[in-house]
Amino acid sequence: MAERSIADVGRYLQKVGLNIGEHPEFGGVGKGHSPTGYHYRPGGQAIDVRDWRPDVAPAYKGGPAKSWKERTGELRYRAQKLGLFNEALGPGDPGHDTHVHLALEGKKYITDPQLEWLATGRYKTAEGKLTDIMPGADLVASTQQKNEASGDDLSSLMSLLQLTKPKQKTLQEVMLEQTLGEALAPQPSMSQQFLVEYMKSPLPGVG
Repeated sequence: MAERSIADVGRYLQKVGLNIGEHPEFGGVGKGHSPTGYHYRPGGQAIDVRDWRPDVAPAYKGGPAKSWKERTGELRYRAQKLGLFNEALGPGDPGHDTHVHLALEGKKYITDPQLEWLATGRYKTAEGKLTDIMPGADLVASTQQKNEASGDDLSSLMSLLQLTKPKQKTLQEVMLEQTLGEALAPQPSMSQQFLVEYMKSPLPGVG
């Protein structure tokens, strides 16, 4: 991962055949932009990206053929989806029907896969596989799945603990056990009862 300026982004997009303009490094900045906009800031902090390839062509070699308007609209979508730029405007935004305006203040950490996905709509993973999933989105999904799995494991553990936890007896259950215990306790014989009563009686002449 490296820190990249808007000019770095423009140079990368040029490599895939896109036209870059409205920046000091790419032919200068013309009139018609907002006087306080990123185009006129020192060094230039915005570029206009134009797809001047054939009207109907793939966004990458071997890809499906699409019109330049569709390719431009998808480029705008990907730029906004990445969330890296201060501004990402294109078809559907006033004054940007034919190009994509990208603004980036200073430098920002942008990976090669992010640039490749921005330019073409796909990129090669570390395993060498091509994917159209936005770089980083697969990591987020994986993390969510792990968190959900951890949550399920915790729920299962709590359920198991509830099953193994000794049940607290109600007052009715305690009283019932006491009553049954007294009823089932061995009763003393008549001889034992007489002996107990005799031992309790005072001796003659005492008292």
